[in-house]
Amino acid sequence: MNQDQLNTLGKGLEVLYRVNDNLSGGHSVYSASIIITNRCQIPLPLALWTIYFCHDRMIQPESLPRPEGYVFEDAKVKINHVNGCLFQLQPVNGFKGLKEHESLEVNFHAKAYSVARSDLYPNWYIVLDDLEPELIASTVGEGLTFVEPFKSPAQWKRFDYELSSGRYKYDLYDPFTPEVRFEKNKAKNIERAGKYVIPTPKECQVNESNFVDLKENTWAVAADKPFTTEAWYIADKIGAKIADQDVNGSPEPRTHLILLKFAKLPDKEQYCLRVDPKNDSITIEARGSAGMFYGIQSLLALVHGDRVPEVVIMDKPRFQYRGMHVDVSRNFHPKEEIFKLLDAMAMYKLNKFHFHLTDDEGWRLEIPGLPELTEIGSKRGHDMSEKTSLLPLLGSGPKPCLPGSGYYSVDDYKEILKYANERHIEVIPEIDVPGHSHAAIRSMEARYHRLMKKNERDATAYLLTDMQMKGESISSLMFIENSLNPGLESTYTFIEKVIVELKAMHKDHNELRMFHFGGDEVPFEAWEDSPACRALIDAGVVSSFDGLMEYFVLRVAELAKKHGLDIGAWQDAVVPHKKRPLIPRLKFPNENITVFAWKNVWETGMASDAYLLANDGYKVVMSQATHLYFDHPYEPDPEERGLYWATRYIDTHKTFSFTPSSLYANADYKITGEAIQEDDSFMTNKVQLEKSENIIGMQGQLWSELVRNSNQFDNMVFPRLVALAERAWHRASWEDTTDGRVNKEKQSADWELFANSLGHREFSRMDELGIAYHLPPPGARFCLKTRRLKANCAYPGLPIELSLDGGKTWKRYNSFEIVDQAVVLLRTCSADGKRQSRQIEFKMQT
Repeated sequence: MNQDQLNTLGKGLEVLYRVNDNLSGGHSVYSASIIITNRCQIPLPLALWTIYFCHDRMIQPESLPRPEGYVFEDAKVKINHVNGCLFQLQPVNGFKGLKEHESLEVNFHAKAYSVARSDLYPNWYIVLDDLEPELIASTVGEGLTFVEPFKSPAQWKRFDYELSSGRYKYDLYDPFTPEVRFEKNKAKNIERAGKYVIPTPKECQVNESNFVDLKENTWAVAADKPFTTEAWYIADKIGAKIADQDVNGSPEPRTHLILLKFAKLPDKEQYCLRVDPKNDSITIEARGSAGMFYGIQSLLALVHGDRVPEVVIMDKPRFQYRGMHVDVSRNFHPKEEIFKLLDAMAMYKLNKFHFHLTDDEGWRLEIPGLPELTEIGSKRGHDMSEKTSLLPLLGSGPKPCLPGSGYYSVDDYKEILKYANERHIEVIPEIDVPGHSHAAIRSMEARYHRLMKKNERDATAYLLTDMQMKGESISSLMFIENSLNPGLESTYTFIEKVIVELKAMHKDHNELRMFHFGGDEVPFEAWEDSPACRALIDAGVVSSFDGLMEYFVLRVAELAKKHGLDIGAWQDAVVPHKKRPLIPRLKFPNENITVFAWKNVWETGMASDAYLLANDGYKVVMSQATHLYFDHPYEPDPEERGLYWATRYIDTHKTFSFTPSSLYANADYKITGEAIQEDDSFMTNKVQLEKSENIIGMQGQLWSELVRNSNQFDNMVFPRLVALAERAWHRASWEDTTDGRVNKEKQSADWELFANSLGHREFSRMDELGIAYHLPPPGARFCLKTRRLKANCAYPGLPIELSLDGGKTWKRYNSFEIVDQAVVLLRTCSADGKRQSRQIEFKMQT
């Protein structure tokens, strides 16, 4: 076969992936099929071809991984696990080829369950001999059309294990019908934004009958010296000029002034905003530049057309830490996407950007002196040896290109730091160690082999693996060799090198205060076969293998302390073993240790770790996966993008309803969808919070395994980021609990105001920033008596469209229109009318 024939075969192979049954195999496996049909005249040969594909659940988990693969005797093919999510499909003896119109069907089991189209990755490809790999065209594209629709409960439901009863049971989730969605969309349309400013100010008095007009070109900005930068910022935003005098000078004739004044307020992020129509003046007072910047954001939020109403706002944030985390390792997102996110974060007064730069699937930051980290660790392609790139993980395809490949140069990173600093956002880089480090390990192995013939000492200086190890363990994400070795001094030399270079990059741009080392999901068993780790035990440095994680964590903390830095880590870095107590806070030399509490699947009993950590003196950022993981879908629908291991779905209302100051009030549903009861075993042994001052804030998380482009990025983050900002800045009255429960009536009323603000104002502001926020499908109900269709949206104010001809033409929904059509299609539109939600079919009652 020549290259042209292989290319034709790639275009002609039709792949179909079908989830057959999630329920019959219990919690451990589901059944699925891969069906490959040849639609071209070139036959799939008997020779040793290989189809590479990504699958994020272990196939034949009872048998794989194993070197020889798993043979499917009926199809005469085998499947091998390569590493991570990458698998191979190959013929074995007896395979008869695949001629035109013939099909090959592989029926298999895979671990756990699969209930969404987005569980599958695109860009399968075929390799034969020394020919260039060829993409299988039927698997290319974000539509994932090669995945068969999920049509039955056995396909969209999961089997799960209930700890309290010790039995398996189905989950309760079904895709929302239009009628169910109609009932969930309880926020009434009040025909205007419900809140003047989001996040809600602490005190806000507005008189809409009086206003100032910014359209006049006589506005000027006068500022005290600390606020020169903010003066230029607001002047540029509204088209004003900078006044020649300071705030105490005499204004020019007929000049309307925006005064930025220094005031001795208690909090540096606090501000006071006054809009005075009688004197044609706007005054913002603050102690610090951050407070002034937030006052300006509130002013900009109040602008409607060119008018700003008379207002007095006294405001300050609820939490000092108001963060957003973004993973750019799994899929790379260029700096322009980060700039857009930072603009939105600033608009909603978020002040911490947690930048997840490294993981198994990619190293995304240039480190001077260690070029292999980006020359190899930032690229993914068809190199099974990983000597020139990482494997083509997460559906990256055989050639290095976005989004699988990419990195920030030092200059790129400094641009991001400067951009964030101008918006009063601290950048917190995360270098995830010791687990999730496959990219770093492979890169430093390549460095070792490059230098070994020249100088062995230099070659081993940054080596992260024990070359004498023989055994292999596998991580929760199916990676072999993804953990740094805590027994090697070169591991700590490497980490210190990265710290030094990070600190140099942050200098003069965005001061580095915290080194976040990740520390999550470490496969500890990987160290049991390491002679270097055994040597630590034999020398009495640690008492057993169970002590290696604590040893590693404290060594990293010492390095951070040496360079004047605090430490940040995920929850499981300092609570490394389920049956083992947390690492005592007093063992750390650093002034502050910030822990990000995320493991709160209620049935596991680990949610209480957040309070255990705070009580022990750790600073805790509430990052709970059940409410704040923005990689989860908005609905329990197979067509909605997202992971669903923590909860089946997280809509904007769920994020809005999160109560960071009352952890157990968030315990709503089990994994199965059943309501949590107070007498459930995991609810009866609650840890009480004794040091509330150590809960310092909250953060949203975007993990990017399924986020491959800008639109998907925006869709997953927005508008949940706005709900995050609301809770991080403003404590609502409905959060005050006496019995561990919120006031649902007040919460519903507050949500109605918030949802109307999104639909009637905030989405238009996002449109101006080019943000492709998520559009939920409409809800619908039919009144048989009046023959009228009722439709609504989760965010009142967004347009709804309907089609009476199967989608050929669309028109704006009118609640007064009588509809006699048996079936209509409905969709929600963006505020600017340029984008639409996925369409839904609604069948009228007869």
